[in-house]
Amino acid sequence: MNDTITINGEKFSLGDLMLLTGEDEVKEPKGYILLVARALRNPLRLPWLLKEICSLCIKEDEQRDMRLSLIRVQVDAELKMNQDIQRFQQRRYVAQVIEILLFNDLMLAPREAVEEGDME
Repeated sequence: MNDTITINGEKFSLGDLMLLTGEDEVKEPKGYILLVARALRNPLRLPWLLKEICSLCIKEDEQRDMRLSLIRVQVDAELKMNQDIQRFQQRRYVAQVIEILLFNDLMLAPREAVEEGDME
């Protein structure tokens, strides 16, 4: 999907905003959604966005929405990985870095297998 939408004079991918919001129609995305969309648009700019990402103050009720946005990007990237491996690896990496910075862990991180003898 190559459609774009202009918000405050800046162009964003409509497909990215729909993925991030989890909605089929983009209304008024929150600032933190636009920040992630900027990082997805150009993953190589992520190092320059880190200060802004780390200084995000997301209300408690919006934290769940932000995390779901990041998870949607990771799931979408995994599902589409064979289409363009470099592009979707970068998108997954961006979402994972932001999730770690904001939430200190990855919800979709692979877990270590527990040995039967380790369980009590």
